[in-house]
Amino acid sequence: MNEYSLTPVQEVDGLRIKRDDLYAPFGPGEVNGGKLRQCVMLVNSVKKDYKSLLTYCSIHSPQAPITAAVARANGMPCRIVYGGTTRESVAALPMPRLAMKYGASIVLAARSGRHSILHARAKELAAQENSFIVQYGINIIGYGDTLLTAVAAQTENLPDDIENLVMTCGSGITATGVMIGLHRYGKRVKRMHLVATAPDRRGFIHETLKKYGADREFEYHDLFHSPGFVYEKPAAATWGGIRLHPHYEAKTMQWFRSSGIAPKSTLFWITGAEPRSPGQS
Repeated sequence: MNEYSLTPVQEVDGLRIKRDDLYAPFGPGEVNGGKLRQCVMLVNSVKKDYKSLLTYCSIHSPQAPITAAVARANGMPCRIVYGGTTRESVAALPMPRLAMKYGASIVLAARSGRHSILHARAKELAAQENSFIVQYGINIIGYGDTLLTAVAAQTENLPDDIENLVMTCGSGITATGVMIGLHRYGKRVKRMHLVATAPDRRGFIHETLKKYGADREFEYHDLFHSPGFVYEKPAAATWGGIRLHPHYEAKTMQWFRSSGIAPKSTLFWITGAEPRSPGQS
């Protein structure tokens, strides 16, 4: 399977599931999924103009190892910019360790892990070595062809009529691409459910959809601001033997199970699975 292949829609225990986690070009247990595809296509479109890659993110985010794996595949150096953490934490946590396994170097750039601070520091570092910055959420919004081929095109093999489409919403980029694809391929989805595990991205989503003539209504379920929600705290959920990502789809699946929405009328979108960290069986 290459980055242009359609990942399958499977019916599992009465629920239709888009298995974007099955895009795994580096092998079982390695980084995988729609975010990896976005990064592969994004880097393919810019690599002739840059010497290296750089990204900044939470120490729990798979964005770091995804960027590192794509850099290694292209023979490019890679730096991961973190803030608000220590060398001891970096050495112990799964995502930084996996990024280092793929050959990335770690830069502790700020006392704070705030997005705005890390972004400013990343721009300074990128200018020093002509590095391309992989933005928050592996942002492909400024790269229209990549947005359409990496995300929107994956809707082509969805059923033509869907009562409920349920997916996790973090940066909102994948959700936006999916809705552009629904419009592009004439897929009729009665209710689009975005389950938010990050700050509110509704304005960004609507603004981007309008640019593609694909704006639509969607139902927004805010887990991020719900009592007791912590992004860093993993959740456990499976469906029909499929183990869901503990920071993303597992939380969405917990919401879905309590929502009262019937599985038989639903398509559940899996963006990616948790990769194994070094030393994990």
